[in-house]
Amino acid sequence: MRSVLFPIAAGNTAILKGSEMCPRTMWGLCSVFHEAGLPAGVLNLLVHEPANAAAITQRLIADPNIKKINFTGSTGVGRIIGRLAAESLKPVLLELGGKAPAIVWEDADLDNAAVQVALGAFLNAGQICMSTERILVHKAVRAEFEKKLVGAIDHIFDPTADAPVLITSAAVAKNRALLADALAKGASLLYGDAAAAESTNTRMRPVVIAGVKEDMDIYRTESFGPSVSLIEIETEEEALRIANDTEYGLTSAVFTEDLRRGLRFAKEIESGAVHINSMTVHDESALPHGGAKASGHGRFNTGTGLGEWVRTKTVTYKY
Repeated sequence: MRSVLFPIAAGNTAILKGSEMCPRTMWGLCSVFHEAGLPAGVLNLLVHEPANAAAITQRLIADPNIKKINFTGSTGVGRIIGRLAAESLKPVLLELGGKAPAIVWEDADLDNAAVQVALGAFLNAGQICMSTERILVHKAVRAEFEKKLVGAIDHIFDPTADAPVLITSAAVAKNRALLADALAKGASLLYGDAAAAESTNTRMRPVVIAGVKEDMDIYRTESFGPSVSLIEIETEEEALRIANDTEYGLTSAVFTEDLRRGLRFAKEIESGAVHINSMTVHDESALPHGGAKASGHGRFNTGTGLGEWVRTKTVTYKY
């Protein structure tokens, strides 16, 4: 909802083109504001069938009454929106995909790191742009960390409960294909079952694979699901190279008791946020939020986010 609340707070009216996957959710959220007394015409909801998404998006962007576009979603669609907006020189605010790394050093609190990584990877079945997609673990503590990670996943995400639900069956198929490709190329299964059948084709349980290499599809592709890769590291140079070896740059995490090391990595990792000793999924209204590289540009939240929705005008007066 912040995609429209910040523009409204800055004095604009807004159109929320809700996701075609959850129209009732969008309707319910907007109804709260209308029932609270928001004047008619300030917040406008537009819902549509999936087949009409592209045409409606193009029409909205081209409309001269639309002054700026705010999009949260995939990098692929973000590129399309950016190109369409460029035709009429309209500014865009984009919050796109991610491939967040979590780096676990030999001096880290491994119990905390295991819990934070498990949460970062599997909250909402991994369907968060900030989700941990890559775990980089120092060789000296890899074996111990793996045991703690397995325990943390079992404790937080009860393996006897119903499997988490993904937004579509295509999302499950994508994750299973990424895992199958990695396992066929030499990766090993650390947790879960990459091909387990669930009660419906939209459900999938957490999976962790180890030994992921650059030639595997999952090394670069955002899974946006309950699949995470574990990669062994030894040096800071190696960790930084792998962390930045992605087109994305939304968020990241570093686990270490050495604050200087944590801050050193915070400076060098190419992402919009770096969280020292906490999970990659971290977004709050008091902190600017946004990405680098193919994870988008512009910022949400705080005065910075509000400033995205005003235009600076210079006025002079000679007397």
